[in-house]
Amino acid sequence: MVIVPSIDVKAGRVSYRSGAGTDVDPRDLAARYVAEGAGELHLVDLEAAEGIEPTSFAYLAEIARSSRVPCRLAGGIATLEKARAALFSSAVFGDEQLLRKCAREPGAIVEIEVRDGKLAPRGGPSELVLYAAGKDAVAAATTASLAGVRDLYAIDLSTEGGAGGPPLVLLERLRGATGPQIRFHTGGGVRDLDDVRALARWGAASVVIGRAFLQGRFTVAQAMAACA
Repeated sequence: MVIVPSIDVKAGRVSYRSGAGTDVDPRDLAARYVAEGAGELHLVDLEAAEGIEPTSFAYLAEIARSSRVPCRLAGGIATLEKARAALFSSAVFGDEQLLRKCAREPGAIVEIEVRDGKLAPRGGPSELVLYAAGKDAVAAATTASLAGVRDLYAIDLSTEGGAGGPPLVLLERLRGATGPQIRFHTGGGVRDLDDVRALARWGAASVVIGRAFLQGRFTVAQAMAACA
């Protein structure tokens, strides 16, 4: 399982949804994670993810280039023009033709953002968000599989950034519907190394971790060792 540190950026500073870390420079944090052994980073334009006009994509692209490791750019991405090395928002479920096009993009990962069992896209074009919101998450995962998507990023918004633990129940439901051909990535709710081990045992392809690293609960190297 790949450990992927997350850096959420708003107005040029690290700014997780709770407001934690707003005095941290994203470039310094990226350098720290790479020095600790991260082989990949998850970079989020938080304004775009919150449905606000995106302002940080160019800045994140600069961080990605300077980090010299593969980076996933995220934050309401629902167009192919922004899709290089990107994480597609679950808003793409609002257009099945677009979903099929996403499936053909090399390395494409499509989000399954879930609240109470339903899709809850947090960013992307408003018309796509409107059509995607409220769709059954399990049915959406099945649709993605049939469209040719092979990598899904599942996140339970009710536990993201909190102390509820990783979304193992959600992951199991989705895998039960799609079968083994889908690689599942996840994030949100990781509290400690036991959570990392649980996800590794479950078979997650990667886990995105933000708050736990930022707050110093454990290091990237410790997380990598826990799932080795």
